[in-house]
Amino acid sequence: MGLINTVKNLFTRTAPPPSNVAPRVDDPDPEEIRVPEWQVGQVLTALQSDVPPLLLDVRELYEWRQVRIPNALHIPMNNIPQQLEALPRDRSIVVFCAHGSRSFGVTYFLGQQGFDAYNLIGGITQWHIQGGEVEVRSRY
Repeated sequence: MGLINTVKNLFTRTAPPPSNVAPRVDDPDPEEIRVPEWQVGQVLTALQSDVPPLLLDVRELYEWRQVRIPNALHIPMNNIPQQLEALPRDRSIVVFCAHGSRSFGVTYFLGQQGFDAYNLIGGITQWHIQGGEVEVRSRY
């Protein structure tokens, strides 16, 4: 299944038919999709390690041109399936977008492909708010 279909399915699932039995509160939802996620502080710490993670920016080109994280690899979300060979399998990948929604889907897709991928909670917005370095376009 392609990345776009995977992301669409994340957000377009139909609700199960109503049941006469109330769900147990302590039972996890078997349909809930989860991905590993890191907060900004965890990423900043991991970047100081001997094998730092790859930062993968999956925003569109116009977004990347406005503001970006230095040294992050930029591959727009829709191009990820064709660019898997550009991604390392020997280290973690931290996927980010503007706020963390698109990167959630990409992180799920990469995990299905066998990558050690993590979604950056809050995306580049939280990265900047919490002191992560960014480059901002100086001319408009």
